[in-house]
Amino acid sequence: MMEPMMVEILESSFVVPSEETPSETLVLSNLDLVATRKLNYTLYLYKNTHGANDFFSASLLKSALAKALVLFYPLAGRQVVGHDGRDQIVCNAEGLLFVVARMDRTADSIQFEPMSPEIRDHFIPKEQQLSSLLMLQVTYLKCGSVVLGISLNHILIDGWSDTHFRKTWSRIVRGDLEGIVPPSFDNTPLRPRSPPKISFDYPECTTHQPKTGEYTADSCVLSVLRLSKEQVSHLKSRCSQHSKATSVSTFSAVSALVWKCYCLVQGLPPDSTSHLYFTVDIRSRLNPPLTAYFGNAVMRMSATSQVSKIMSNPIGDLAATVKSAVDGVTDEYIRSYIDYLEVEGAQIKKIAPAESDLRIRTILGMGLTDIDFGWGVPQLYSWERYTESRVIFIANEPGKDGCLKVVPALDSSIMPKFKKVFYEELLFGRSLL
Repeated sequence: MMEPMMVEILESSFVVPSEETPSETLVLSNLDLVATRKLNYTLYLYKNTHGANDFFSASLLKSALAKALVLFYPLAGRQVVGHDGRDQIVCNAEGLLFVVARMDRTADSIQFEPMSPEIRDHFIPKEQQLSSLLMLQVTYLKCGSVVLGISLNHILIDGWSDTHFRKTWSRIVRGDLEGIVPPSFDNTPLRPRSPPKISFDYPECTTHQPKTGEYTADSCVLSVLRLSKEQVSHLKSRCSQHSKATSVSTFSAVSALVWKCYCLVQGLPPDSTSHLYFTVDIRSRLNPPLTAYFGNAVMRMSATSQVSKIMSNPIGDLAATVKSAVDGVTDEYIRSYIDYLEVEGAQIKKIAPAESDLRIRTILGMGLTDIDFGWGVPQLYSWERYTESRVIFIANEPGKDGCLKVVPALDSSIMPKFKKVFYEELLFGRSLL
């Protein structure tokens, strides 16, 4: 029987910017305010393959972090509620929590993914400061490997913002200061128009809560499904052959695959409607584009199809449906959405998808899994455990160009069948059910 894990805290301190930073209040945009109100947890496993004496030196990491916080100074601030009841960030340079720990276990003896509550509790800082935006923990293992655990507040930090910060911090650790791009916190381009002009409907911002088919957290299980570079390429080629689109993105192809597999195994009525929910980054879709913007710059979108069509039509048709939804995110669509949030913000509730619906979370193409502090890319990247069912996480594999992993969170009653159908659809282009 495996011994229980014990973590020893060696140091716990707050890292503050190394220079004086602006003392101001950052008013959040409508896109920030509608973001998921929860902490995101991630961890990296780094192995000292070259026997470096200074491998993940805590003093070096903290010194570089203090310099990075000069550029990313709101991260050293605190989330507060303003007099108008609106959340905002007070940039007061109080710093972020940095924990140094060690554990008398080897990396090979620990199952890091899918991330369990136990793994999260040992390797990611506790929420000692609920108003903090970022907390870090470096844990040294018996074998010489290091686990970097990160907790971040989604209210200001989306995937691209997170990537920008981590890449900048790692560059400073490496001493590679050329090419560092300072972030912009100016959310003026994301302000609503006056008067607001709502030109579209936004069904993703539901004001009702579907009651059917909700699983409990206890019945939700996770699995890790891996795709090689060749498998991804083959899947995209299949989608292109059966689609009007000249090219199909990795996101559209893999999303179509998991969407079809889910509908095949869930036993849904053929005449029911299924929605695939996801977010789209808007930085490059605005006119003019948002350059180096730090904050939430994503919006909710969905692709919709009848279940019978999902199960019977070529997977390329599904990929085209996803691509069409993504392509619909234009400058006017975004600005209308921001206006919609301004008018309807108080009425918008967190969407509770029905049994026929699925949600995709992805960090594809962001480079978030390959953060190199100077000792090589991580051996493993693990994302937080989602207790919500029907959420599919898609990410690049660290250090493996073109390889992906898909982490479904599904009811335990259908997970074995989903895994079987997933690889059958991937390899043969059809389910053998």
